[in-house]
Amino acid sequence: MVRLIAMDLDDTLLNADCRVTERTKAALKKAMDAGCYVTLASGRMTDAMLSTADAVEINAPMVCFNGALIYDKNTDRTLYKQSISESTARQIAKKLEELGIYTQTYPGKGYYCNKRSQYTEPYEKAIGVNATELGVPLSGWITGEQIKMLAIDTPERICEVQKILQETFPLGACFMRSKPHYLEIVAENVDKGAGLKKLSELMNVDIAEVAAFGDGQNDVSMIRAAGIGVAMLNGAEECKKAAKIIAPRNTEDGVAQVVEEWFGSEEEHGTRG
Repeated sequence: MVRLIAMDLDDTLLNADCRVTERTKAALKKAMDAGCYVTLASGRMTDAMLSTADAVEINAPMVCFNGALIYDKNTDRTLYKQSISESTARQIAKKLEELGIYTQTYPGKGYYCNKRSQYTEPYEKAIGVNATELGVPLSGWITGEQIKMLAIDTPERICEVQKILQETFPLGACFMRSKPHYLEIVAENVDKGAGLKKLSELMNVDIAEVAAFGDGQNDVSMIRAAGIGVAMLNGAEECKKAAKIIAPRNTEDGVAQVVEEWFGSEEEHGTRG
């Protein structure tokens, strides 16, 4: 029995146009009508998840920032938060500056960069929230804990940087890729799996009755943690190896197809966008 469904956004729930299709909305509504909780679990900041949360009309708190924060939009309450310490965040920022890697930091509200680069605008368009350009290095600007940091570069460079940071900072932070060119940085012991377990406790739902959908390296932990881990066919190989179910591609309403198997489908889905 599935009592809670948690879904990654990019390349999982969202289609090629970064939208939730009408078929997927209908499938998830049917699940909620049957008494199932439905929510989102993303590396994105809270504000960048709200439009999708509203489109789906989720009925459970969201797992944000790769599990660093759990937020209930229906009550406007933060239920859980674990941040990178100021000292560690400044050290990581300094190392990334030495490596010449474009970096963004997320103290809670908004996100910030030293200077805009070729990576800034595509990221802004993808999440629908604009960055704040500081004009000063993040390592000197950061004051206080940071919920997340994000390094962006070519896939090859990001792989190299991930290894360097993991060796340089064995304690205090966790480094994982959400896309080939995105390196997500959160506090030690934070990941979507830990966030999903915390949410299931808050919702009084057995983790065995939780289904998690994802496609990237940062989704592996929650796919393993969930009773039913679902990887998208278009996902990373390590994600698919961790899953119990392989869903069709995100461009083929993969989430909807699996949810319909569990809760049934509507005779008419309307426009499938």
